[in-house]
Amino acid sequence: MREKFKQNDYLNWGLTLFAVIAAAILLVFILLKMEIIVNLILKLFSILTPIILGILFAYLLNPLVKIIEKNIAEKVMNYINKNVFKKMKNKKKKIRIMAITLTYLLAFIMIVLFIEFVIPSLLESLNLMITNIPKYINNIYDYLKDILKSNQELMTMIDELNTDIMDFVGKIVLPSMDTILTNITQGFSSLIKWIINILIGLIVSVYLIYDKDSFVTGAKRVLKATLPDKIYETVMTTLSYTDKIFGGFMIAKIIDSFLIGIITFIIISIFKIPYALIISVIVGVTNIIPYFGPFIGALPCAGLLLLIEPAKSLTFCILIFLIQQFDGNILGPKLIGNRTGVKSFWVLFSILLFGGIFGFVGMIFGVPIFAVIHSVINNLINKKLAKKEATS
Repeated sequence: MREKFKQNDYLNWGLTLFAVIAAAILLVFILLKMEIIVNLILKLFSILTPIILGILFAYLLNPLVKIIEKNIAEKVMNYINKNVFKKMKNKKKKIRIMAITLTYLLAFIMIVLFIEFVIPSLLESLNLMITNIPKYINNIYDYLKDILKSNQELMTMIDELNTDIMDFVGKIVLPSMDTILTNITQGFSSLIKWIINILIGLIVSVYLIYDKDSFVTGAKRVLKATLPDKIYETVMTTLSYTDKIFGGFMIAKIIDSFLIGIITFIIISIFKIPYALIISVIVGVTNIIPYFGPFIGALPCAGLLLLIEPAKSLTFCILIFLIQQFDGNILGPKLIGNRTGVKSFWVLFSILLFGGIFGFVGMIFGVPIFAVIHSVINNLINKKLAKKEATS
């Protein structure tokens, strides 16, 4: 009997040693072939870009599909079933098809309106801004000259600085703008590729939304079959919370930022702030970032206005402060509330951490990602404490 136990021990030790050696060899191979592996992963992602975009589009549009399905498509189909076709076949499928059609039609109309009206105005304003850079620098120069005309030494320094800046703009900035525009023109092939990927992604998203129930059921069956019951429950709880965070917080934040962009455009247009459209787009996009977003968007815009009309820059800062107060105290809480359940300190921590690692994208997604991690850790701690209390 002892010999049998010894044989089992030797076998276990041998298998463990073999596993450790195999893992070490695999790790060394990965490290030596890291560049090849990274290139393969990037190539795989490039091939699967339409699928990834399709999943993203489906996830973002699914809440709108559900709203239209419940409030419009279902009522329309019930009316048709009651008054036109008494016995409608596949009623549920027809409701979903109608909801998907209306959702994508609405999205298409918004994209067309954006391309038709917003993009040309943005390009025109950008071109005008680039052309007028020397004029804006002269405006600042004249403004400082009027203020400091009593101080001759400072005036001499400003004259020299203005000359250097104008040389820099004329010899480096403006020629480089031509190079940038040339690169943009040459990048049309890449743009066309992205447009094709987006179109394929939209088609994929239609199939994903239409068959979402079967996809979700299939995924649950796979997880339940491959995972122990406790781990399965933990995974499902985590996925449910992740969906709540990303589907709730992120979409609500996007809607909030879109509305803030529109409100900013209307208000600063009333006060005749230059380049209202570009500024509103910048403010709206950066507003997606919690806490720091308004400042990240407002500071460069205020600096731009300082070059154009210094008085307008002060007006803009006051207006943005009032708009952000409205967003932070009224609009934001109504749309978003405290969906993440993360305290302010950890919100700031997650923005700084993920922003430092992943840049602008990290600042946008840092809060919901941290909220999910925080929830998982918190649940594990609660379970450990519950076990300790039960055994004590």
